[in-house]
Amino acid sequence: MAKAVGQVGDSSLKRCMIRHRDALIAAAILMPMVLFWLLVSGFPTLFGFFLGFFEWVGLNNSPKFIWIDNFVHFFQNPVYTAALWRSIWLGSLVTAVTLISGFGAALLMNMPLFGKGFYRSIWYIPAVTSTVATTQVFNIFLDTNNGVINNILKSLGKEPIVWQYSAAWGIFWIVVYSVWKGVGGAALIWLAGLQSVDPALYEVAEIDGAGRWEKLRFVTLPGLKPIATYIVITSLIGAIQIYEQVLFITNGGPYGQTEVLVFRIYRDGFWDFNLGMAGASSLIMAVIVIVSTVLYYNWSTKSDRRTTIPMKPLKRGR
Repeated sequence: MAKAVGQVGDSSLKRCMIRHRDALIAAAILMPMVLFWLLVSGFPTLFGFFLGFFEWVGLNNSPKFIWIDNFVHFFQNPVYTAALWRSIWLGSLVTAVTLISGFGAALLMNMPLFGKGFYRSIWYIPAVTSTVATTQVFNIFLDTNNGVINNILKSLGKEPIVWQYSAAWGIFWIVVYSVWKGVGGAALIWLAGLQSVDPALYEVAEIDGAGRWEKLRFVTLPGLKPIATYIVITSLIGAIQIYEQVLFITNGGPYGQTEVLVFRIYRDGFWDFNLGMAGASSLIMAVIVIVSTVLYYNWSTKSDRRTTIPMKPLKRGR
């Protein structure tokens, strides 16, 4: 009797494994990646968030649970609120300029040009080059004494500009570098969206007498809406978390006027060893990014949900 029960159990287990074979294979493939992510990013991220509820200054001191005092201090301290506001508007500015520039570059890439493969590759080179190396080259152009731009100004009889002493110029060059770095990736995604629009729609629009502007407005842009949603969300997330550009171009100066929140987190965590405030700032940044992403996604897909006809589930016959 027991042997028969065991055979039934083994056969049901084999049937279950055969039925879910694809899911088991996928789990076996993804499990090492998931474990690696948890080890490298997942657990450290959660640990950093929990640090926000502790007072921990210096590695020799023991952490002390203080509940939400770090978060209260964040919104009461103008240094943190100014860095947060600067991250938001600077990230929005970089995102807007990158999207517009990338779309214009994608329109050029989509034209039947000679050697367009090489032309497209040039646009993407900044995205795959090292930020450390490119910012150092960038700083050579901005050097006060022997920089390329200041040498040109001297040859024209103008006074050289000390870029490091001007917050406006610092913000300007951070935006220029960030756009130069990200425009290639945005352009390639825009290009994929442009090539996915059905050519028959352009033919119909042309039969109706539509010009280039009408085709762009009524055919191209509506067809790019899903791609635009993706580009805006990913670009905004990356732009709000600008860090390396600030570190290597202005180092937060002059007098912290170009300091963004991620740079402030870096200073708290690795310069001042104020691990509690670094954790609290990281959690606030994460909440703002998630909320802004969800709000924009709901706004961008509102019209699609309103015009979509809900599908009723089919009733199976007995």
